[in-house]
Amino acid sequence: MVASPDVTQKDRGRPAVAAGPAAERPVRRRGPRRDSVTAAVKAVVGVLGLFAVWELVVALADPPEYLLVGPISAFVELAERPGYFAENTFITLQEALAGFALGTALGVLCGAALHYSTTIRSFLYPALIAIDTIPKVALAPLFIVWFGFGFESKAFVAMAIAFFPLVINTYDGLGSVPHELQELARINKASAWKRMAKIEFIYAIPSILSGAKISISLAVGGAVVGEFIAGSKGLGYVIMLANSQVDLPSMFAAFIVLAAIALALFFLVDLAGRKLVPWKQHTR
Repeated sequence: MVASPDVTQKDRGRPAVAAGPAAERPVRRRGPRRDSVTAAVKAVVGVLGLFAVWELVVALADPPEYLLVGPISAFVELAERPGYFAENTFITLQEALAGFALGTALGVLCGAALHYSTTIRSFLYPALIAIDTIPKVALAPLFIVWFGFGFESKAFVAMAIAFFPLVINTYDGLGSVPHELQELARINKASAWKRMAKIEFIYAIPSILSGAKISISLAVGGAVVGEFIAGSKGLGYVIMLANSQVDLPSMFAAFIVLAAIALALFFLVDLAGRKLVPWKQHTR
């Protein structure tokens, strides 16, 4: 059989490609920025849908205002007293960020100490687990006795709640280094400092950031808990005052602001994680 003159020797080993517009059209993949925009749009739609369902339930059930109000009433309250809510939001935000910063620093240091020292791990790890089982609301009065009724006591309550996820995640992250890399560092006679800085903490960063995303939301809750116990300012105080006055629009307005703060801080920590560990996005 004689081969067709249009088919060369070089082309015989190649697979056949379908002709037509579909074969010529390049495959377009969505970039990470477009994926982020899509995710943000879906999140906004989800939140708006939740508010719509909430308002619909209130409209259909028509409960008395001292039992339940809809999101429209809460947003009207926010619009009528923006300065009041902004001032108290700023106070709670300061307390939460201070507690988160302290909790992050102490949590990472404590997690590293647990990993690198078997003596500290033997004595401290069971004690930390025991303390972690204590409800943090029970610890709040103790911090108020120690640090008074001001800013410091709320920040330390937030720190106590944000501390433990970072301890556990740092300890687990430092222990996640592959055995092959550890052996390679020993073969190349890398110092303990270089192994820690160049290998172990690099592997621990994603785990630490995962703990930070949990801790930042807990820090906001910790600041509110401190304001519940002994606060004269902040969103926790707004909620307690609204509760005593059976003012549900103010209470739900504070809830919405708290949720917005926690969500915004969570996404900021997540964004920082994407910048710090860009290689993690390619392994998903």
